[in-house]
Amino acid sequence: SISMTDYKRAKLDDDQVSDKVIGTHSGTFQADEAMGCFLLRQLPEYRNSKVVRSRDPKLLETLDIVIDVGGIYDHAKRRYDHHQRGYDERFDDGKEGTEGRCTKLSASGLVYRHYGKDVIKAFYPGLSPEHLDFVY
Repeated sequence: SISMTDYKRAKLDDDQVSDKVIGTHSGTFQADEAMGCFLLRQLPEYRNSKVVRSRDPKLLETLDIVIDVGGIYDHAKRRYDHHQRGYDERFDDGKEGTEGRCTKLSASGLVYRHYGKDVIKAFYPGLSPEHLDFVY
């Protein structure tokens, strides 16, 4: 059974500021990195983190997490780019009897794949695991 508390949105602490630093590319603003940074900054680990915009590999190496720049997708290293040759990441491989989703993931899609459930839980901590899976 569903109660209204399952859908009560949590008030996130705007005074909390993480000391982690998020990196993304400099230059023209794009919705992809903006969405990815927004998603990450909703998590306690990256709450209101500073965002550094650069294409300098040496600077990017020093940052805690990097999205949409650097030519690397490696979850263990917290690097989420989608511009490298041979990149073919998709949200899932499909449910039984289907071929899966055909669209390759953008940088924010990679962030959502790995952190999406945690972002949803940050806003709606009362969701049951079944409802969380459904929303995700």
